[in-house]
Amino acid sequence: MTQMEEQTVTKSVYFVEETQNIEGAYVEVNTLFVAEDQAQATKVYEELVKEQPKKSFGLLLNEYIINAEGGFFKNLLASWKNLPAEFYRKMQVLTYRPLAEYQN
Repeated sequence: MTQMEEQTVTKSVYFVEETQNIEGAYVEVNTLFVAEDQAQATKVYEELVKEQPKKSFGLLLNEYIINAEGGFFKNLLASWKNLPAEFYRKMQVLTYRPLAEYQN
């Protein structure tokens, strides 16, 4: 492991997520898009709102401030659709802030 990978980095990452199921305090979401750029994530979110998802409880644009190893973010942005849940356990969410929500 290189020294760069051992150091942790803090970044904002923007997730466009669709709420699939709500059972008590448990909320199941489907991640539709991930970006480091808020404007890009907002554009994707707005396009998806126009499509009005039918089988969801809502469409969300969320900002996560994440602390993780340096290489984590590159892997997240390159492969977010195919990453196993274990990958997400390697990050620490420092702050979560919903930026937009659409409910149909």
